[in-house]
Amino acid sequence: MPTISIIVPNLNAGATIGRALQSLVDQDYPGLEIIVIDGGSTDNSVEVIRQYQQYITWWVSENDLGQANAINKGFAKATGEIVNWLCSDDYLTQGALKIVGREFAEHPDVDIVAGACRLVYDLEPSRNRIEQPTEEKLSVMPCCNPIPQPSCFYRRALLKRRPPLNETFHYVMDFELWNYFISNGNRWRLISNVLSEYPLSGSNKITTGGVKITLEFEKVYRLYTNERIPATFWHRRLRYPLERLHRRYPNALFGFLIYYPWQCLMILILSPFYGFKRMRWMNWVEFS
Repeated sequence: MPTISIIVPNLNAGATIGRALQSLVDQDYPGLEIIVIDGGSTDNSVEVIRQYQQYITWWVSENDLGQANAINKGFAKATGEIVNWLCSDDYLTQGALKIVGREFAEHPDVDIVAGACRLVYDLEPSRNRIEQPTEEKLSVMPCCNPIPQPSCFYRRALLKRRPPLNETFHYVMDFELWNYFISNGNRWRLISNVLSEYPLSGSNKITTGGVKITLEFEKVYRLYTNERIPATFWHRRLRYPLERLHRRYPNALFGFLIYYPWQCLMILILSPFYGFKRMRWMNWVEFS
């Protein structure tokens, strides 16, 4: 079984980092290296980290330049053959690392193993679901992000560029990394096992980032495509205005009579130029 390094970036998440670290300890994986990078938290984070100090290979608490910078610090300290990062409000499911280790051991030609993730809506449990990566969605990146970050593990040898994560991205640094892997021709293996749990509490970056997330998605798209007129140009002009209107009038009648038919029409119009599958899966929205 390969050695695995998990980077845990944290900033003022004292309420959740204990559970994240416990989920790593409970893996009972013999070759696990835990590295915690705290960004100078002012809550009880450091106190919690010290409670797990016997299980942590290396940790630090100091100011940094953001989450991507913190993770890069962790990558620089990592020695495991396989790496990933686990945000301090996410958790690995029981036995996840043994599944990952076995996949890499049995498939030595594979560079990346990505599994499913359980999305948990704290305030709306009825929305809970499992996000499963698929080959179809993977084939149309960067039109969508089908890979749940805490469930994606890769060989440390892939992190050849310096720094490994593009620190200009605050929200979608994982999405940019997946496209970097694809551009290098790295080999993926998608599995159905649920490897992680991703709570959506309403305070996560993904739920508070707003339009900044969309702007970063668009930046990655332009970075990894070579289109004379990027598809994002048409989305910004044909799709986003209607989405703003739909949020203003979120009734079923508006959706069925105007919003969804227009979405279908836009896909059909753009498909001859960009491909049907790519337009179908370009589903990010202009968050308000």
